[in-house]
Amino acid sequence: MLRTLTDSDVLALLKAHLSIGDWTSARLRELPMAYTSRFWQLDIPGRSFVIKEFFPENEDNPLYPTLPRQEADALSVLAKHGLAPDLEAFFETPTGSPMLVYGYPAPRSREIDVREAAELIGRIASLPEPVPWHQTVPAGFEEVLARGDAMLAMIPQSRKAANLKRLRPKDGGGTGAVVPRKLVHRSFCLGTIQATGFGARLIDWQFAGLGDPVEDIAGFLSPGLATLYGLHALVAYAEEMFLAHYPDQDTAARYLEERPAYHWQFAAYCLYRQETLVHKNAPAARAYGKALEAEVDFLLKTRS
Repeated sequence: MLRTLTDSDVLALLKAHLSIGDWTSARLRELPMAYTSRFWQLDIPGRSFVIKEFFPENEDNPLYPTLPRQEADALSVLAKHGLAPDLEAFFETPTGSPMLVYGYPAPRSREIDVREAAELIGRIASLPEPVPWHQTVPAGFEEVLARGDAMLAMIPQSRKAANLKRLRPKDGGGTGAVVPRKLVHRSFCLGTIQATGFGARLIDWQFAGLGDPVEDIAGFLSPGLATLYGLHALVAYAEEMFLAHYPDQDTAARYLEERPAYHWQFAAYCLYRQETLVHKNAPAARAYGKALEAEVDFLLKTRS
């Protein structure tokens, strides 16, 4: 088992990798832990840094493999377009775990409006510059359903899987449009938007890939994803506002046609995680169970 880094260890690593002239007023504090990483925040006058240590053995995931190098690549490109914080450092710790540091000017306000969120993710979807070394992810109605099928096939003894299969959208749905693959974040919600002194920036790019921007709309409107981030699901008015302010209305319209597949796939993922974590990480399994319930309720509510 890897040795756990102490705050003193982290501070020493930061002093070796960050160009900060005066450390006397620097303050380091640990943030809540996520399923795949630990976080700290370092504050100095006028600027903040988030430090992310990735846990090992999270690359093997049927839908959301954790890819630290990919996040570093995304930040290095997207920061130039004002879409992500600045990548400050990316290195391996003495314990062998990848560590990533991003920085941003301290925000005047931490409030993020859904209209600002829609504009931000729309700008990323229209980005002409490719981001290197990104995985290819399911895109389009049929590919997304197939990935959901594959995850349920991995838990053949699950009774809940049989029930979820009854909610599976029929093949041949959606728009059938062939869409060029673009960079998609894949865990886009209010919990992955960072307020900065320059405005909203998108963080947590470790799951990103080349796919259909519809997936990011589905993520933002997903009550299951919100639940996993400790957030409340959006109310109907906020959902409508987000869709109305999404820059590409053709993509927003496609979402309404193809959302059954994306939300069913996410429900299948939540069930897969609940079943496979129940004996390894009971609190995480319970969290995925709550997310599953929220996503199924949304599927039933939006069923046409």
